[in-house]
Amino acid sequence: MNNTAAVARSGGARRNMGGGAHWMEVSPHHTMAGEVCGFFTWIWVFYRAKHDLPVVLGLRHPWEHGEDPWAIHDHVDNLEELRQNWEEFNEKATRPGEDDDDDDDDDDDDEDDDDDEDE
Repeated sequence: MNNTAAVARSGGARRNMGGGAHWMEVSPHHTMAGEVCGFFTWIWVFYRAKHDLPVVLGLRHPWEHGEDPWAIHDHVDNLEELRQNWEEFNEKATRPGEDDDDDDDDDDDDEDDDDDEDE
């Protein structure tokens, strides 16, 4: 049976499921806007792939960062003095026992507990 017989039998109206076979018509402005958004999306995907692809492929760990192109190394005054101060601070901060006041805090807590028991 052909389509013309089906159309004639239905009273001239062609019936298709889903509202017919016509496609959604979009204005040229919306088509161009979609293409522009798609272009920038792919640019962003390629940019992220440039930076993150070695991590995704397992060639590099995420915490192993490369050199920071925006880091200011040449314009810092007294850079050696700052490094020396940092190394001294780091050395003092990692020495256990010296300036360790955790025991003092525990003693203070014990005294507070003794006061509570007296009441």
